[in-house]
Amino acid sequence: MSDRGYVNLIRHLTRTSSTLPLETIQASIAHYLARPPVPIPGSPTALTAAVLGSPLFRPYTYVKLTALAVAFRHAVHLRVAVHRAEAEQSPASILPPSRAVNVTARLAKWTRATLEGFAGSAAVIRLACASGMLLGLQDWDAELKVTEKEARVRAKVEEEVVLALAEVVDTYAREGSGWEMDFKRSLAAKGVEEDPLALAVLLASQCAQFVAPQRLQALPLPTVVDILLSTIERSYHTGTFLSQASTGVRRDVEDKLTILSKSAFAQAVRSIASSTYIASMASLARFTALSLTVLVESRRVPGWDAIGRTLARLQSLTGTVEKDWLQCPLAGVNEDSDLADDNTREIATATWQVLKTLLFTTLMVLQSILSTVVFVPGPQSTASSSASPLTPSPYAIALDALHTLSHLSFVMPQFGGVASTSEGGLPELKRAFYMALDVLSASEAEAGRFVQELCHHETMSGKGKAVETLPRVLLDAKKAFALACVEQLVPVLSEAVIQSQVYPLCYPHLWDASHRETYESAHSVMLAIFVSHAKNSGVQRPSEPAFTERILPMYAHCLVENSFDGRLSTTQLCMAYAALVRSASSFGYASAAAEGSSTNVDADSMAWFCIEALLDAIRHARAAPVKATLPYSPDAQASSSSSPPAPVTEQESFDIPSEHLHRLQLALIATVPSVSLTLLPRLLAEVKAIVVSVSLPSLAHDASARRIEEMRAELVEAIFRAVSQDVGDSEKDYAIEWWYENREELVLVKAAARHPVFDGVEASAQSHALNIVSRL
Repeated sequence: MSDRGYVNLIRHLTRTSSTLPLETIQASIAHYLARPPVPIPGSPTALTAAVLGSPLFRPYTYVKLTALAVAFRHAVHLRVAVHRAEAEQSPASILPPSRAVNVTARLAKWTRATLEGFAGSAAVIRLACASGMLLGLQDWDAELKVTEKEARVRAKVEEEVVLALAEVVDTYAREGSGWEMDFKRSLAAKGVEEDPLALAVLLASQCAQFVAPQRLQALPLPTVVDILLSTIERSYHTGTFLSQASTGVRRDVEDKLTILSKSAFAQAVRSIASSTYIASMASLARFTALSLTVLVESRRVPGWDAIGRTLARLQSLTGTVEKDWLQCPLAGVNEDSDLADDNTREIATATWQVLKTLLFTTLMVLQSILSTVVFVPGPQSTASSSASPLTPSPYAIALDALHTLSHLSFVMPQFGGVASTSEGGLPELKRAFYMALDVLSASEAEAGRFVQELCHHETMSGKGKAVETLPRVLLDAKKAFALACVEQLVPVLSEAVIQSQVYPLCYPHLWDASHRETYESAHSVMLAIFVSHAKNSGVQRPSEPAFTERILPMYAHCLVENSFDGRLSTTQLCMAYAALVRSASSFGYASAAAEGSSTNVDADSMAWFCIEALLDAIRHARAAPVKATLPYSPDAQASSSSSPPAPVTEQESFDIPSEHLHRLQLALIATVPSVSLTLLPRLLAEVKAIVVSVSLPSLAHDASARRIEEMRAELVEAIFRAVSQDVGDSEKDYAIEWWYENREELVLVKAAARHPVFDGVEASAQSHALNIVSRL
């Protein structure tokens, strides 16, 4: 007796159209592939051939081909369920293992029978069905071990995917005759058929990662990469989707932004955001990255040429987006309240989603390219005669990658930027960024040229009338990216480049905390300059003080001025000041050792100058607890001309120490591991005097007393950590001995009111046996 459902399915498959929904046909195909009726035909081969030869799935559209892929994937799942049911029903306990139901073997037999029905069908249809089967087998591979136990069957499915894709590429990638191209254009204009090449790479991208690399090598990979890039470019409208933003955006009476719903800009954004290709962009980017990797590893010269073309196209795509974003009114929007209505918010949100997707796409491809550059030798390294003069070098590839990322720097603040240390950052962004800089830093000449180019571009972008019309957030993002690049390349830069290019780029941002990433990056670059100079000062010591040594006093005062609330955090200030003192302590030590000198007075003098600047700030902040204002800060200069400072009353001088003062005290303690053994006794005496000065006054309230106890405990804990964990080996013995001698005195006790400025450090330590060395 025949199965009526099966017969009806065959009838529908023979027609060009069907009254049944596509989902119903998809479910029927999966059901009857997994449970072919007996006796007609008893095997999935006939139904497979009927499905692949059916006119119902022509002309090709993504919806139809996806339905086929899903049907074959579900068929694998249903077939596994059938064999499992058979295994459960068989009396396995009384049958020998040779006669027990082997689910994996029976699934492999069914797979071979299904593949027999693929013969003679169209390549696009075969690709859709084979990709579905491969995904179905992969779903069960961890449990059934198909790849291990039935390797040949798994290989045949992978080969079917590769052969079908290669046939599609060979058929459609070539330019056809005039009438053929006209016919294809007419079909596309009527919306009848989608681009078979784009459909093919989209289907293949969803399963390519499960195909063995040695089988992917059979593909025409340079052509496949070009097709993938063309598909990616078309998905983003070649980067021009922002070009008409200015004509579709208005300002209402409240100066809020309104995006016209029917404008070309709104329609373009909606079209991209709802596109099938954007939804599958992760698969497309992954397939592009995989194809480039396999190509370079198997055919080095064509692979590196393909990398060059890929970077050029990505750079063009992202450059177009950046150019249009400069003129886009959305670039100046900082708050959701700047948008007039829900429709505008919807378009703005969709725009940012598209931009973020573009960044993810770019990063996925760049990571593959940069990993290849790092781990696979280039054609130039092997002196291959087949290498073209146009084949890019590793440094050129790294430069192109950085330029591509620079075009998207305005998107990076959405993820914390490239220099972010927070957990919310984007690891893929940092990986690609720092990998490109690592490759570039191998060439001092290329790194120097890149930094000069960056600094020149940022200097020019901050001048002229055009800068007034550009959004501040965009300029800050570009500058933060440039500073992050410079920070990593400082060790390979010459002093001339640092003095003429890098320092002028950083200086304006050292006091401007309005844009946090730029502000922190500028300080990171300055610290990198000092650290790099300290490492190189022993290699060659010029007769005159180096530029880095000349700017050290300025930066020491700069850090003190940035110790107030809203600027450097306590942790940042402590780390920065410790690094500055450590660098100053290292200036010239290697040269002194080579000359036979046991100490270096200049290095110790520079280190103590930094400490003295911090001590002066601590005294000044303690003398003015209401509002600490440094004598060299802009605020102090402005206030000195207007009115004299109010006298500090006795009650104010004994009030709870300010948080600013506490931050400075912690920064001083953080410098303990950074000084030499020569300066360590002197610094520890100052630290002890400051800690002892944080005592409980007789008039302190309960809240003030608790806070003073907390501050004292934090200071003592910081000292213990510095002495026990952070000091160097040569200073360890003295530091530990000092701690055991003074630890009881560092414990908070209720003391009479005293003032460290007017009483002095010497007076505060009169009762102790320590001999405090006079300051420089």
